[in-house]
Amino acid sequence: METSTIAVAATGTAPTWENWSGNLRHVPPVDGEPYYFAPTNLAELQAVLAQARQNGATVRVSGQRHSQSPLVADDNRVNPPAKADAYLVDMSCYVDIGTTGIEAGPGPNQVTVNPGVSESDLDAFLTSHDLMFRTATAGGFFSLGGMTAVDVHGGTVDAPIFAETASAFTILGADGALTTIDASSPASGGWSPLQFARVSLGGLGVVTRITIDVLPRPWAETLEGGTTRYLLKDEPAFVAQFQDLLTGGGKHDRIEVFYTPYAAAPNLPFPPLPNFLVLWWNVVGDPSPKTPPSGPQPETACALSQEGKFGAPMLGGLAGYGAQFVRASQYYANCYNPLHIPPVPTAGFAAIALDEVESQAGAANAIHSDLWLAESSQVMFMSYFFEMPALDAAGLSKVWAGLDAVARRVIQDGAFHIAAPMEFRFVKAGDSAMSGAYSTNPNAWFVNLDLIGFIEATPSSAYPAPLLQFFADVERDWVAMGGFPHNGKMYGFYDPSQPAGTHSAAFNPNFLADLRQRRGDRLTAFNAYRKARDPDGRFCNAFLRRLLEG
Repeated sequence: METSTIAVAATGTAPTWENWSGNLRHVPPVDGEPYYFAPTNLAELQAVLAQARQNGATVRVSGQRHSQSPLVADDNRVNPPAKADAYLVDMSCYVDIGTTGIEAGPGPNQVTVNPGVSESDLDAFLTSHDLMFRTATAGGFFSLGGMTAVDVHGGTVDAPIFAETASAFTILGADGALTTIDASSPASGGWSPLQFARVSLGGLGVVTRITIDVLPRPWAETLEGGTTRYLLKDEPAFVAQFQDLLTGGGKHDRIEVFYTPYAAAPNLPFPPLPNFLVLWWNVVGDPSPKTPPSGPQPETACALSQEGKFGAPMLGGLAGYGAQFVRASQYYANCYNPLHIPPVPTAGFAAIALDEVESQAGAANAIHSDLWLAESSQVMFMSYFFEMPALDAAGLSKVWAGLDAVARRVIQDGAFHIAAPMEFRFVKAGDSAMSGAYSTNPNAWFVNLDLIGFIEATPSSAYPAPLLQFFADVERDWVAMGGFPHNGKMYGFYDPSQPAGTHSAAFNPNFLADLRQRRGDRLTAFNAYRKARDPDGRFCNAFLRRLLEG
């Protein structure tokens, strides 16, 4: 389907744009020209694109600003352009579906949304229509456009990443025409275009509509949730317990796991404590009691954007004030020594974080929701996917090895110490070309490991050297295990041509070159399709070009 451009003026603003983790700050051009646009309909969006073509600017979509890689905008705080060379488009208030940007259909157990709609907005709609997500990520503040543009992972063990639950995309191309990509789209070079539209990295155009496959939910109690703590001191105990949780008598449909390396470490100066917290949910076919689904109506992404609010709400009050001490604890000489102000060791902060996660999950479970993350501290993530041929002992041993790459380092005196638990989830393999969970084996699973660092709002090049070296050391191990990075998190903390023990700022150019090689044919196919749709590179910023071409 094609539409002609309507003569509507593009009006924008010239703010200082910053992502949620603060490592990227994009300042206005020197001449003050507007570069940030918030279209509310197709005509306004087409006008922005027409102006970008006229002025030779690239166009990238800004969602809830959680991407830590410069997929949306580069950090130009020290070298702003003379004129706007990149337009950012905020789709939070874009509506061309009814009045809210959400509608049921086109088929049963499907919904169609505009990309600026948040996960929590859609969750409220689904709940009111006796439906639920196939898989969900914990933070309801993410935009659905952003979640499907990168490889956001959910917690459903037998479902793929969230983007693979999307079955159709309507995309505005560089020529101002709309194209719908779905399973019936003609193949391109032996690939389905849907394999490129999912996890598109924003490179195919501006997504205006997304159709998402969902599940029936006749009762609130259809989704049953809980939390359980486990003390698993070694690999055999870990493998046995998680085989039970994934395939045995204790099986759960959805799980999200948090792990502190300190609670049962071999050098722990006191008796061991549970070191794994499992958040779990089951889909219950015939629950008792049976209550009609209901839930809170969140503030819309559009309303929040007009208040200048994007992404996860930051912890406030005492917890917010305490972030400075948590950050400092990463550099303590010993992770168990409480002789600090306040008298909390790094291991203690990790334990407090586990309690906070359990509390927030409990509040969500009380209303039968798996969107449990309500508040967070400002942090950076490194997140990697690892293929597991099966959910068996061999696969779980690989998970343990990934965890141990962190654990064996952080418990040592004088090392960098993580001050928050690690997090991991299991997902089915998919075939989205640019996903970290891509596999040619449809029966494989992946584990995603998340590692957190508490940081100040600076470019990653200004992060303390111990943090950078720690992330580089762990990343070398994870890459050696065959891991691939999550596209929206930080990665590339080392130069593969340099010896172990060296580090760099995130997104090292030689690391990206090595990543291109490892992705191989799937990256080549994606980039060929992208260039065919966008021969002038209107939607390709400098980082995406480095990622795809060098």
